Amino acid sequence: MTEETRGVRSILNQLLILEDLDHNLNVSQRRLAEQIGMAVSLVNRCIRSFIKNGYVQVLNPNVRPYAYCLTPSGREYRRRLSHQHYRSVLGSFRDVQERIRRRLREIKRKGVSRLVFYGSGDVMETTYTLAKSLGLEMVGIVDDDPAKQGATREAMVVQPPASTKELDPDAVLITTFRPAREIQGKIDPGPHKSIFILEL
Repeated sequence: MTEETRGVRSILNQLLILEDLDHNLNVSQRRLAEQIGMAVSLVNRCIRSFIKNGYVQVLNPNVRPYAYCLTPSGREYRRRLSHQHYRSVLGSFRDVQERIRRRLREIKRKGVSRLVFYGSGDVMETTYTLAKSLGLEMVGIVDDDPAKQGATREAMVVQPPASTKELDPDAVLITTFRPAREIQGKIDPGPHKSIFILEL
């Protein structure tokens, strides 16, 4: 894990704890840890730090589980963390967009113009917008998940991989996080045509 990733994770962890404490007065640290998927020791360390810095106060230290309350400076700190988290997520999204854009330019330089996207999730949506802006034509979307087949995405019906040859693409672009070798065997280009299978 990189330092940048650790920083983003730390901001998110603090934000999740503060938001939960603001909505649930009497909550045990164990229950809080379970709700947000963190170790109890990490939750305890964060809460002690919040109390030390004046962001959280314990309303009655003699009653367990403790009733925590965000102070005005705690609410301000949560607001700052929200902005930091939003900026880091937005920055990561822009980095991903730029990597996809570079890959699509490479694909276009190779003479590919008609694409079928394999995978109908969020990666496909981002890739579709960028491909369109670069003048690439998306002729179809295929997905091997039966639950997604038949759904409409970007004005196209998601089809099973067996439909690829009927769509007549120059290439199939994998817009999912699964490896190409796993997908290769699910695409039949037909006897007279070879279809490139490309990864982002």
